[in-house]
Amino acid sequence: MVDAGSPPGAGPLLVIDGVTPQLGITLGRPGEAFLHRRAATSGSSAETLVPRIADMLAEAGVAPAALGGIACVRGPGSFTGIRVALATVLGLSRGCGVPMAGLDYLPLLAATAARQATGVVVAITYARTGQVYLQTFLADGEPLPMGPPVALTVAAAAVAVADAAAVGPLWLVGEGAQRSRDAFLAAASLATILGPETHDPAPEILLAAAARARYSHTPIEPLYLRPCDAEENLAAFAALRGLSPSEAEARVRDATSTLA
Repeated sequence: MVDAGSPPGAGPLLVIDGVTPQLGITLGRPGEAFLHRRAATSGSSAETLVPRIADMLAEAGVAPAALGGIACVRGPGSFTGIRVALATVLGLSRGCGVPMAGLDYLPLLAATAARQATGVVVAITYARTGQVYLQTFLADGEPLPMGPPVALTVAAAAVAVADAAAVGPLWLVGEGAQRSRDAFLAAASLATILGPETHDPAPEILLAAAARARYSHTPIEPLYLRPCDAEENLAAFAALRGLSPSEAEARVRDATSTLA
């Protein structure tokens, strides 16, 4: 039977967001004072995440075991950032006995945008050159998904944006929208593209989502919408190490087996 989880405990909630280079850590409860830090990691999230969490807990005077829950943004986004964040959350959960929960990134962006947007919100984040992650929402209070999150080329995303413009006033949010703004405005000239201040979920939105989440001690599954570059080039990497493709695939399976 799948563990449906439980609401978080009464203690502060710790939320970790590693899906972009701007590593985010938030500590608090909705409607109360909170701490929120974001900083560019320049590829060093594995070395900096735990010390940053320790510093924040010390500043707040909160022992790790006193947390009500640990929430982690599980994707889509940076493969390395997601893996580092999820591994850190799993270690904290098992070491401190605190339950954990996963949060999806695109709904968090849409909820941030919905504080000023009405109509249709399309959350668009950068995936890699020429590709984005996209999800469309109806924004009337709490955003309602109009479809699942997808990985698309910028050209295909522009078609999705044009379709969304037919539904109502259109707002685009996320770094992917900003990077390819010309393509999206060509598809929907009346769309409003929100600025860099909305490229990351607001801390209040993160804490509200964390408070609604269901928690358990089951490892959080990452949300990957496309193969990572290493997977797509596995044969080439294997050859450099003297491995056959089948040997490399076997090693990947062993390394990525579900953790019980």
